[in-house]
Amino acid sequence: MTVDREAALTAKLREWFDRPQIKQAGWAPRLFWKPGQDGPFGPLRIDPLELEVFFAAMLGEPSDCTAELEALRPGRAAFLAANARRHELPLFTTR
Repeated sequence: MTVDREAALTAKLREWFDRPQIKQAGWAPRLFWKPGQDGPFGPLRIDPLELEVFFAAMLGEPSDCTAELEALRPGRAAFLAANARRHELPLFTTR
């Protein structure tokens, strides 16, 4: 993944994290991000592809990362989407 693509994906995930459908889960940012110097949102702790697929399923949005994640780890995107539909938090792949 290129630096520009990762930065865009991280910004998208940050924006999605603030949506009410995600906020109502009550998750602290530390679950997904390492603390930054200026607040709770530093570098991601987990695979951004996995988090994008998970958040997209929770929000009912199309995922831009499903195909790439399935190519890297077959079955993983479907598993994460199923967890999101059941309101279950899966064990994500750490970075």
